[in-house]
Amino acid sequence: MLTQTIIAITAAYLLGCFTTGYYLVRLSTGQDIRATASGNLGSRNVGRLLGTKGFILTFLGDAGKGLLAVWLARYLSPAPWLPCAALLAAVAGHIWPIQLGLRGGKGFATFAGGMILLKPLVLLAGLGLCVVAYPFLRGTTRTGLVALACSPLFVVAGQLRRGAPIMSPATALYCLLVVVVLYAHRTNIRKEFFNRGGCLR
Repeated sequence: MLTQTIIAITAAYLLGCFTTGYYLVRLSTGQDIRATASGNLGSRNVGRLLGTKGFILTFLGDAGKGLLAVWLARYLSPAPWLPCAALLAAVAGHIWPIQLGLRGGKGFATFAGGMILLKPLVLLAGLGLCVVAYPFLRGTTRTGLVALACSPLFVVAGQLRRGAPIMSPATALYCLLVVVVLYAHRTNIRKEFFNRGGCLR
């Protein structure tokens, strides 16, 4: 069990370290995407440089890392908490890739890809919340961050519906995963929700 856990977590982190946007831009133009436009490694910034094709390839590559990390964890072990731990490791690898001096992306696409296997109903609930909230929040980044922050409530609701303990190890790891992704978006949170005086808009 310990061996499978170590393999799953290590493999997930290394998968996360393969930052699709960085290598795609480096191979296509020779540039470092972190020195271009917003400096982010995500699909939107890559799309600014490489167009729609770059956007799609980057998003699919980053999402695929999360999906593969969750699948591998389930394949290696029946432990219910390990897939969430593996997704956390993959997201951490994307945000803090060791080969790029711990300067990576923000992890949202990797998180979303893993959620397809990990908690598809929570992902669908988050997308539904985005549809409802978008007319009020008026911004994709703002709407996505709100949905992400609310997603632990969907997890807890599912636990209550099944009569399961509210705070299982898997649920605790999921909450930590959300906190890590929100932390990676801290600049966006300040920009989208707070003005220069520190007050909510």
